[in-house]
Amino acid sequence: MLLRGINVGRHNRLAMADLRVLLADLGCRDVTTHLNSGNAVVTADPDGLAERVAAALPVRVPVVVFTAAELREAVENCPWSERARTSPKQVHVGYLDRPLSTKEVDRLGTRHGDDEVAVGRRVLYLSYAGPSTGSPLEAAFTRARTDVVLTTRNWSTATRLVDLTRSP
Repeated sequence: MLLRGINVGRHNRLAMADLRVLLADLGCRDVTTHLNSGNAVVTADPDGLAERVAAALPVRVPVVVFTAAELREAVENCPWSERARTSPKQVHVGYLDRPLSTKEVDRLGTRHGDDEVAVGRRVLYLSYAGPSTGSPLEAAFTRARTDVVLTTRNWSTATRLVDLTRSP
């Protein structure tokens, strides 16, 4: 499960220890968090989990839930897997709360300056030529005007989440 916009600067502060307790109180088992940015791997029924977690959080942020199989699929299907291995901070996975429509994909486009976007099933793959902050991709997402929830993780975090789903 991925929380969007947690602990970014001084906004939406949430200690990961508190998140683990909250998730356990909601019936999640085997709760593990990664980093301080709202990444959690749990054992739970995914149906309605995003809504239940979002309602229970002390801050208002979107929550996106992916199964272990979906996390693995996202990593396995990266169109830039070699670049991701060699430059993990330049390749990101954008996790979506729903698939994009054909119209949304068309509005988003695939190339913005030297940065690229590829569309997967409920994910976007983002390849940055330079820093992701201030990238032309940010403007492209704004222009696409979609109501989809998008939360991104760099390649190192994406692969670490997959590893955590395999932990006992």
